Amino acid sequence: MKNNFKKILNELSYRVSTGIPDLTNEQHLMKLWDILKEEKWPIDARVELLKNLNELEFKDKAALQKYASKHKIKPDTKVTVGGEETTAGEQLPDNFKDGEYIIEPEKAPEKNKELDQTKTNQATKEFNEGKLSEDGVSDKDFDNNEQISPVDNPIDIKDVERQLTKPLPFPRKYLKVLTRLLNTKNQGKISISDFTDAAGGGTLESTAGEIVSMIGMSIDDNEKANQFFDMLSQHTKDNNDGIISSSWIESARKVREGVRERYDREFGEGNWKFKNAAWDIKDEVEALGMDNYRKDKGFSTDVYFSVEVDGKTILDEVSLKKDKKANLLNSTSGRMSDIIIRGNATTEEYERYDAIYAKDSKDRTKEEKAFMKEIEEKYYTEEIPDNVKVSKVKQKQLKLHQENLSKNNDSIRTDIDNFLSMSKEKQLERLTQLGKDLNQSKKWAKSNLDDYVKIMEGLKNTEGTLSVDMIEEQLKKIFPGKSAKSDMRSRQKTSALLQQLNPESESKKDWDNIVRNSHQHAEETAKYLLENDTAREGLLKSIREDFPLQALMSGEESMSLGDLSADQGTLREIFGVKDFKELEQNLKVRETPEPASIVFSVEGQEEIPISEINTRPDGIGYGGSWKLEMKLHPDFALRLETLKKAR
Repeated sequence: MKNNFKKILNELSYRVSTGIPDLTNEQHLMKLWDILKEEKWPIDARVELLKNLNELEFKDKAALQKYASKHKIKPDTKVTVGGEETTAGEQLPDNFKDGEYIIEPEKAPEKNKELDQTKTNQATKEFNEGKLSEDGVSDKDFDNNEQISPVDNPIDIKDVERQLTKPLPFPRKYLKVLTRLLNTKNQGKISISDFTDAAGGGTLESTAGEIVSMIGMSIDDNEKANQFFDMLSQHTKDNNDGIISSSWIESARKVREGVRERYDREFGEGNWKFKNAAWDIKDEVEALGMDNYRKDKGFSTDVYFSVEVDGKTILDEVSLKKDKKANLLNSTSGRMSDIIIRGNATTEEYERYDAIYAKDSKDRTKEEKAFMKEIEEKYYTEEIPDNVKVSKVKQKQLKLHQENLSKNNDSIRTDIDNFLSMSKEKQLERLTQLGKDLNQSKKWAKSNLDDYVKIMEGLKNTEGTLSVDMIEEQLKKIFPGKSAKSDMRSRQKTSALLQQLNPESESKKDWDNIVRNSHQHAEETAKYLLENDTAREGLLKSIREDFPLQALMSGEESMSLGDLSADQGTLREIFGVKDFKELEQNLKVRETPEPASIVFSVEGQEEIPISEINTRPDGIGYGGSWKLEMKLHPDFALRLETLKKAR
């Protein structure tokens, strides 16, 4: 490529002209090169175009459009084809004339961030006296929930409320929800829906952390806020098996510090007043004054704050991260088809796909749903390697489980008998070790021991060769009506445990082959994403949907990573650009040094790593998908810290 590039430059050195280049006239090649460079065509695309000009024979607009689409070239780059001016990359209609007709692609609806000021003044009353003050999980339901185990040293709800601003600037029900979380042991099969009907996503621990952050942020007085956090910290020390850990409490304390520092920076110290807080729940956010939650909500917002500035109430949408080591993106196997589509789609297809993708699936028209299905079938095809396609890897994984259970039937049945003959203490000890091997939490073995004993007792009384189907039957008996408890992931996880009951057995060695299959899948997926040009381009486009750089750069929302703030102001200072479009043009995937990273790269300037890229199986050897994770790059976290100290 370097030799070709040099040869072309020599060829171009005496072919300088003015005006719009005509691809049928070699005299205008140099001008073409300059225009393409200005329009940021990739250098490989420029070199290939000039090197193969005669072979490609761009005699009509369609040929140029196909070439431009392949190389993801900006659609507004104008060139002349066959004596007629056209727009490279644009899918033009048959009646295109004189370079004037341009299709306006469908765009996502504009968001309205202006709050209804009459509602903002009623929010506090609604939160304390209206329907949002009461929770759908009644005290009776909560007290009768057999999954709930109280801590040894509970805290009184009155002690919690004593530290808070009155009237409560958030829905009153969260006072009770917080107290319930504080007074419950983190064990058993419990979720946030056991504590409140306003359930959010994420783990129980992270969800509880969001609630602590929301409530802590609403306390105006710094001394009272610290007393509130100190009280919660002491409670965690008195009950080390509770749901809310000291690390989440310290994160909430830092979030409050960082957000309020940002308000001082943006609005001026003393020029703003905190009004209300809401969780990412439709009715609560609309009570703050948002017109249409589904259409207008933030990109990846966890909590919403309203702040009064110069007599007007404005909305602050915050994405909460525990600290600077938190995941910025955590998606699963469905992301692969999205990446492939975005990498291959023409400009018009991409614009339409992007707009439809932004809509909730329930809001898509019949035609839009048909288009999404059509474009997936068009691009997510057999050209994707089998070792990258999740469906193929899942089939292979299931087959390995079936083969290993069958091959080692007799020895595994003996291992089951030996496990059931152990004392409960020995069983817990063995299951704890197996849990470590499968990357489970410390409390997993204790919470699941009785269920696995029942499964093994059921299998012991069955006849025939062990199989995944046989495991499914036992899971359905133990968890009737709970399909998630007997899905393929649960079946294969149980199979994995059975194969490893005896660490010295042949079945354990065969299990290691399944683990290698998982790791190989993760490696091949990462390799494909980073080395395939189309997939790499699609990756950059795809992460924009969940990786909130655009929302942060536009000021739509901010991100709190403990006391660090990634917001419009900080990002503009770090990158030296004013908007996301300028930022996006310089985003690249860097493979070395490891780990692979998303970087902001401008020629002649130091690269700025933003996030690390990691792919891994979602459950090594038994998961039904792979995870695409992006963590804040340590170098970027350091830049945020340096900026914070400099202010």
